[in-house]
Amino acid sequence: MEANLVFYILNTLVAVAVALLALRFLLQLTQANYYNPISQGINRFAAPIIGPFASLPTIGSVNFSVLAAAVVVQGLGATLCFLLLGGIPGVVQLIVWSVLSVFGLLLDLVFYALIGMIILSWLAPNASHPGAEILMQVSEPFMEPFRKIMPDMGGLDLSPILLFIVINVIEAFVVGGARSMGLSSTVAQFFVGLG
Repeated sequence: MEANLVFYILNTLVAVAVALLALRFLLQLTQANYYNPISQGINRFAAPIIGPFASLPTIGSVNFSVLAAAVVVQGLGATLCFLLLGGIPGVVQLIVWSVLSVFGLLLDLVFYALIGMIILSWLAPNASHPGAEILMQVSEPFMEPFRKIMPDMGGLDLSPILLFIVINVIEAFVVGGARSMGLSSTVAQFFVGLG
């Protein structure tokens, strides 16, 4: 019972930390407003974790130090959780699973940002809240390529539907890849974050 409680708390803390690091990565990738209060809060949280990886390069808007920090936190958290469960996977498996987990989480964040943006466009199309700004700035760059290939539908934007399909297909491959490496569905969901 105590081990389950510790596992739950540790799993939650790791999930929150990795989610904030992944969001930090997405904010920089999409060049969201750095001075947005939400961006500032996420940057303050992430800075000490990213610090040890600061020597890794940033190519364009892809910050490898943030990605490395997210993968390491995921891997360390997973190692502790596995130790609580009475075992530990191989190092190579742990690295691959951690990378897949962070990748899956990035997809999830884009997916939920897209849903949030769609709901806001219906309920409060001109919202000026910092959260609304973040949702718009994170989702727009991912929809732009689909808008270029979609025919003009007279003001009806179907690019989110195409993006949803692409995200779901990619996530199916990520989870499938994790399961093909011998993970049970519960452990795969823990790592890939798609549960």
